[in-house]
Amino acid sequence: MLNRFLEYAKQEKLFSSGSRILLAVSGGVDSMVMAFLFREAAIYHEIAHCNFSLRGDESDGDEKFVAGYAQRHNIKVHTRRFDTLEHAASRKISVQMAARELRYEWFNSIVRHENFDVAAVAHNLDDNVETFLINLLRGTGLSGLTGMGTHHENIIRPLLFASRAEIAEYAADRGIDYREDSTNAEVKYTRNRIRHIVIPDMEKVRPGVSEAITATISHLRSASEILENHIDGLHEKLFRPVNEGFEVDIRELMELKPAEPYIYELFRKFGIFSRQTEEVLSLLRSPTGKYIYTSTHRLLVDRGKLLISERSDEDTPYYFFSSVDEMRMSGLFSDLHITEPSDEPLPVSPLTACLDLGLVSFPLQVRHWEPGDRFRPLGMSQMKKISDFLIDLKVPVTVKEKVLLLLSGEEIIWVMGYRIDDRYKVTGETSRILVLTL
Repeated sequence: MLNRFLEYAKQEKLFSSGSRILLAVSGGVDSMVMAFLFREAAIYHEIAHCNFSLRGDESDGDEKFVAGYAQRHNIKVHTRRFDTLEHAASRKISVQMAARELRYEWFNSIVRHENFDVAAVAHNLDDNVETFLINLLRGTGLSGLTGMGTHHENIIRPLLFASRAEIAEYAADRGIDYREDSTNAEVKYTRNRIRHIVIPDMEKVRPGVSEAITATISHLRSASEILENHIDGLHEKLFRPVNEGFEVDIRELMELKPAEPYIYELFRKFGIFSRQTEEVLSLLRSPTGKYIYTSTHRLLVDRGKLLISERSDEDTPYYFFSSVDEMRMSGLFSDLHITEPSDEPLPVSPLTACLDLGLVSFPLQVRHWEPGDRFRPLGMSQMKKISDFLIDLKVPVTVKEKVLLLLSGEEIIWVMGYRIDDRYKVTGETSRILVLTL
């Protein structure tokens, strides 16, 4: 394992004998094996441990365990406790996304201020396979199927060469202590369902499926590099900087064949998702003055040119979804799935909406709230103005202006990030539940 570790680092140019590395150590088997390998290789390192305050005594136990390991081996340790739930609520993102943001911002800060070369995280080969399958299910483009990179900005992943089983076996052989995260066994999370259910079933059909997918990732990564070089060259040729944005000749875009993949790849950096490609193509055939919004930019037709500018805070996003699949591909939701009623409790969070799918009528719309908008807040029997609802919650004006609504027909079914409409709640009559998480 040590020889493979060092050979992989050399092959991928991750670090050298004189490097200063910050190790992200959770206390789990992967990160503890990574810490052991760096110590065996005599590469200078310090440890960073995040306590996300999500599992009570278990989280505190992980922090104590990692600090104890560092003390026994005379390694400097950096620890940080986060209020992850508060961060998720304030940013209106999922708890998982909040934890990711917090840890990587902190790691990058330590790397910059403590003069480390990079921070190392302990993702393994199986994590990469799971990421591939998650992105495949989301309908991602080619870039989403190339897996996690070994080196990205200030982050390296020196264990991507080893499977989870190999790492666990090495830990057992070397007597490396580690902590088990109880949530790893729960299958309510997408990644865990893929890990504990999907991949084992695939293994029955095709033994060695993880190795086969890893080989596919490698092939796709090479193809992606070729494609990116071509698209970068085309972008430089066609898109001309204008003011603080770009302009491109519509006729030149229309000459590209096949049109859909070219348009998607060229405009992906301007915030379009795959299902919006047709909308961009339709815009190219529209008269002067027509425009659409992507998640980050405005695209405006002007006398044979397409003008591209970043969206301002005042720009109003409008989304229309004709199906659950379109919602899933939009990038608006960190998680979206359909489930059936069971004894398992439903998520309780303002960031998650659990809706009776049988009452929802497509197409659905997402837009900013407007004066006069009303809904029936969950738990109430009377309609209430959105403006009054947000005032009662003491939502700051700067935040209130950006609140989005999810509508079914003309009815508001979710004030996104705050509360669903009582008429669409899950009841004993519900047969299918639409679960949306920001």
